[in-house]
Amino acid sequence: MTRTERTDWTGRVLRLRIEGPAQGGEFVARHSGRVVFCRGGISGELVEVMIHDDPGRAFCRGTVTGVLERSVDRIDPLCPAAAAGAGCCDWSHIDPAAARAFSGTVLADQARRIGRIHSTPDRVPVGVPAGDGASTGWRTIARWVTGSDGVPGVRRSRSREVVTEPCVQADPRLAEAVRTAGVGPHREVLGVLGDDGEVHVAHRPVTEPATRGRDRGSRRGVATRARARSSRAGAWEPVMGPPTVTRRVGEHTWRLPVDAFWQSHRSAAVHYSDLVRRAVSATAGLPAEPVVWDLYGGAGLFSAAVLDVAPRAQLTIVESARPSLDAVGTALDVGPGVVPVAARVETFLDRTVGGTDRNGEPDLVILDPPRGGAGIDVMTALAGGTASRIIHVGCDPASLARDVGVLVTAGWTLTDLRGVAAFPATHHVEGLAVLDSPRAR
Repeated sequence: MTRTERTDWTGRVLRLRIEGPAQGGEFVARHSGRVVFCRGGISGELVEVMIHDDPGRAFCRGTVTGVLERSVDRIDPLCPAAAAGAGCCDWSHIDPAAARAFSGTVLADQARRIGRIHSTPDRVPVGVPAGDGASTGWRTIARWVTGSDGVPGVRRSRSREVVTEPCVQADPRLAEAVRTAGVGPHREVLGVLGDDGEVHVAHRPVTEPATRGRDRGSRRGVATRARARSSRAGAWEPVMGPPTVTRRVGEHTWRLPVDAFWQSHRSAAVHYSDLVRRAVSATAGLPAEPVVWDLYGGAGLFSAAVLDVAPRAQLTIVESARPSLDAVGTALDVGPGVVPVAARVETFLDRTVGGTDRNGEPDLVILDPPRGGAGIDVMTALAGGTASRIIHVGCDPASLARDVGVLVTAGWTLTDLRGVAAFPATHHVEGLAVLDSPRAR
C-alpha cells in the first residue's frame, strides 16, 4: 500500500509574491501549488514568510519576516503593541485609504463566494464613520488584561501572553485611567468613555479558555466557550466612574450599564444611525404608521433613527441581553408605539412568523446581529414575512454575505451594499446592506 506523506512546512522561510487580501486579515500568496495565508503582507510585495501553522492540506499560514520589494501602501506601523506582536492592529502597517480599499475587495469577494451575489462590483465602497478618519484614539470601549506584574496590556497574536507596549486604538483618557487604576495581576480590565467625557473603569478575574472538547474548532463551540468564560468571570467590579454610561445620538440620550453593548468607535453610532435613517426615508411606499421590527436591537439605537423619520411607527425591539433592553426606556418613550421584547430573535420569529402570535407583517426590518450573523433560518423567515425592505448591519463580511445571499436567492433586490471602517488599523470591516422585497416592485 502506498502511503501519502503529510506536507509540513512549519518553520520554513519562503520567498513569496503577495497577491491579494483574504477574509480574516491575511494576504494570499502561493508556493508549489499551495495557498499561503500571510500575516503582515500587502498586495504586490515580494516578502519572506516564516510558516508557523501547516495543517498539511492545500494551505498553510505564516508571518512576514522580511520585505524585499515594498508596496507604496506600506507605512511605519502605527501601533507599538502590534509591532511587538500583539493581535490588535493587524493592518496598522497599511496606509488607511489603501486598507479601506482592501476591505472593499474582501466584502465584494465574500458576497460572490458565499452569498452567490454576482451583481456586486469588484470592490464595495468603504467609508470612515461620520467622516472621522482618525486611525488612533478612536475607541471609547476597550479591554485589557494584566499579567503577573499587574501591568495592563493586550494579547500577543495567537497566544495568551500579554504584550504591554501600548495599543493605539483606545482614547488616551481611557488608556491613562486603566494604566493608573492598579487593579492587580491576572485581571480583565474594561475601560469605557461616555459621551459626557466621564471615564469608567471596571475589572474582573481573567478566565482562560477551555482546551478540551469535541467542539474545539467549531464556531459554535468557540461562542459557547466564550459565554461560559464570561459567566465564570462574574460581574465587573467598578473602580472608577458612575455605574451608568451616557450615550448621545442626535436628540436621544441613553443611560447604559458599563458593560452593555454600544459601538466601540466614537463616531460609529452616529454614522449607522444616519445610514439607517436615510434607508428608512428612501423606502418606497412606507405607510405613515409602519410596522417595524428592530432585531438584535440592543438599546434601540436604530429604533430611535426610525422614529426620527416616522414618528408614528409601530416598533418592536427584540433583544436577548436584558441590561441593553432595559436601557431602551432611558432614550425612547416605551408604550404602545415602542415595545421592547426580551427574547432571542429565533424565539420571537417562531411566535410571530411561524406561530399563532402574529400581530401583522412588518413593513420594515432592521437587524444588527453579532459577528456570527443572523443565520439561514432567521433570514429565510424574514424573506417570506417582510413586506418591503430589510436593512442588515453586519460586523463580519462572511456572515453578512451568507445572510444577504439568502434574501437574494429568494428574489430580493440588493439596492445598497457598503462597508464601514469602524475599526481603523485592523482588517475588521463592517457592512450595511439594504434589500427590497420582490413584492415592493
